[in-house]
Amino acid sequence: MDITWDVAHARLSHDRMLHITKALVSMRPDTVTLGGGEPLTVPGLFEIVDQFRQAGIDVVLRTSGKSLHPSMVRTLLASCARIEVCAMAFTHALHALHLLDIGAAKLDRYAVFGLDATGVRRGFDRLEDFCATTAFDLPRLAFIALGDSIGRDHAQYLQSLAPQTVRVTVETANTSVAISRSS
Repeated sequence: MDITWDVAHARLSHDRMLHITKALVSMRPDTVTLGGGEPLTVPGLFEIVDQFRQAGIDVVLRTSGKSLHPSMVRTLLASCARIEVCAMAFTHALHALHLLDIGAAKLDRYAVFGLDATGVRRGFDRLEDFCATTAFDLPRLAFIALGDSIGRDHAQYLQSLAPQTVRVTVETANTSVAISRSS
């Protein structure tokens, strides 16, 4: 079982957040995804993440990257299983991905991280530029997730531009389909 908690939208007291964290831990999910607004602005976020981690639950963090401070990078990379940086605020996303890549270079083990472009409905030229140039400057970038509105042909084109090491997927309402590379 996987649980998604829009932790930033909840606007709860720290004690209430810890109470909910305990309740979620008792449900024994495989994964908890923390998102909703900007989870990096939630006071006590790292304590919540640590409680899930101590219970053996993987944490996925969905962030715009806007509030990612260099002092947070090491803790996030060491504590989360996956970090999805949303491309809706592209400038913030690029900054966050660069910080994560620099931080990952200093660790033996770190969270998988990448660009979540599933919500992008326009500005596909920025995605092309990202796949063709910026992605090559991020050697530890693991994935680029695209929305199904992009179309299969365009997704395959973007896959052809991206580094071979980056997994490009098209996310639909219920599935994630990897784009195969042409030989």
